[in-house]
Amino acid sequence: MRPTLFYVPHEFLGIPVLGFGWVLAALVLFAAAFLVTNRKKQSVAKVLEEQGVVWGVAALIVVFLLPQIETRFQTGGGQPWIVGLPIRGYGVMLMLGVVSAMAIAMLRCEKAGLSRDAFFSLATWTIVAGMLGARMFYVIQKWNELAGETIREKLWTALQVTEGGLVVYGSVIGGLIAVAFWSRKNRFPLLVLADCITPAFFLGLAFGRIGCLLNGCCYGGLCETSLPSITFPSGSPAYMDQLVSGKLIGIEAESDPSGDSAPSIVQVKPKSWASENDIHKGQKLIAIKELQVDGPSPSDSLAAPVFEAMIQVGNRKLQIAGGSLPKRSVPVHPSQIYAAISGLVLCLWTILFSTMTKRRGMVIGAGLVAYGVQRIIEEIIRVDEAGQFGTSLSIAQWISIGGIVLGVGLMVSSKTNTHQPK
Repeated sequence: MRPTLFYVPHEFLGIPVLGFGWVLAALVLFAAAFLVTNRKKQSVAKVLEEQGVVWGVAALIVVFLLPQIETRFQTGGGQPWIVGLPIRGYGVMLMLGVVSAMAIAMLRCEKAGLSRDAFFSLATWTIVAGMLGARMFYVIQKWNELAGETIREKLWTALQVTEGGLVVYGSVIGGLIAVAFWSRKNRFPLLVLADCITPAFFLGLAFGRIGCLLNGCCYGGLCETSLPSITFPSGSPAYMDQLVSGKLIGIEAESDPSGDSAPSIVQVKPKSWASENDIHKGQKLIAIKELQVDGPSPSDSLAAPVFEAMIQVGNRKLQIAGGSLPKRSVPVHPSQIYAAISGLVLCLWTILFSTMTKRRGMVIGAGLVAYGVQRIIEEIIRVDEAGQFGTSLSIAQWISIGGIVLGVGLMVSSKTNTHQPK
């Protein structure tokens, strides 16, 4: 796990990098050089008319938007310390996923008769709609968990796309809507486009799941067998979940189905912090509260946070010093790695399958069925989504069932591809 790969420093040689600083100066110099080299081809007024808005928007982003995204920490004296612009592992993988997916989709669409200019138009619609759908799905699903007290603060959190928080099915729904709209607008067969894009989606998904691994999200449940497992560092979502639930210190607790009392401790692992501090099965786990006592500093901006905790069991309150807590989580199933491998396998399989059939809708249909089955299985080892509609099935599993039904319908109703490339 490495959510932040590195930081673009806040200052260089005492001058801000963003805002009214180095990047803005470089942008101005580039614009000036462009004007000078093109003065014989176009007048300055003509260039400003055609590209002035683009340069102006870029300058506004550099001066006003990017400085607001810079990471800030509190120093020991309570003064804010600006680290710089974070380059997130999730965001980098997301970008690589988009680029790789576009490359494979373009090759396949060109073979189907779509011009390169038309493809870039389609790609723009699909990427934007897919990103919006993925983020909207996540925000709606996790609204109560988003950082911030006010609606404005939560909406600002919702805009932090590169820090994680995208739902695959949201991107599928948003992307398919965009493809359908573009297909209707440009009178190009929808199923032909969908068949071309399907392998690209799976390749992008593989990169996206590597981003999830770097970010620490979409983690699996406890792995207590000899199956492959992975641990996450202090401060990661899996670590914090295990800390506040008690699993990190050796406690397994279950809530009363009636919800009228505190969870009961049903298991205490031998040689754990809990067993060494006389915590027993049958006691009530009232609360576990964590407090960060160390973390990133001016000398090490990428340092992992260190926590201590207070635990109340029945009438007893115990303090857990930072040095007593494990530095890494209890082993969990590597669900992100499984999903990344599955995405790559599905990409290669749908490419191969597309050479074996000429029936429109077969590739997208088979892809929906295969991914639906894979996602239902994946959700079994993930623990970050609760059951919905009074069942143990997560929302992703319910959508997977719908996707499987749709995929089967497309495969059954598919017809011989009579589309002739333009």
